[in-house]
Amino acid sequence: MTVEGVSTIVAQHPKTVYIKRVKGTHHMQLTTLVTTVDFFPEAFIAEESGTVVKRFQKRVTFNSNGLKSYSTVTALTARHEWSERIANGAEVTGYNVDQMPRSEYMPMAVG
Repeated sequence: MTVEGVSTIVAQHPKTVYIKRVKGTHHMQLTTLVTTVDFFPEAFIAEESGTVVKRFQKRVTFNSNGLKSYSTVTALTARHEWSERIANGAEVTGYNVDQMPRSEYMPMAVG
């Protein structure tokens, strides 16, 4: 239920190309009768093996009333939650390969 490696190529100009490659397990949208849970990449980190995501913005939407809850989770927590939700019957209904729009959610900086 995961995707291994996604590539996006968008022509910006006839002589240039925008290439975005992300390796590894991808950021899912999981849906049940009660909730829709989206995981958006929070930060892309360049490593020798490729670009990886260390944290995700998690958005839980309650299907009955549209209320939303937001949090930031680590990659390990996200992987565990994906497995747990799928094992409990959630359906993969989409993939989020771009960051969540800042106009929707921006975590508070603690300093």
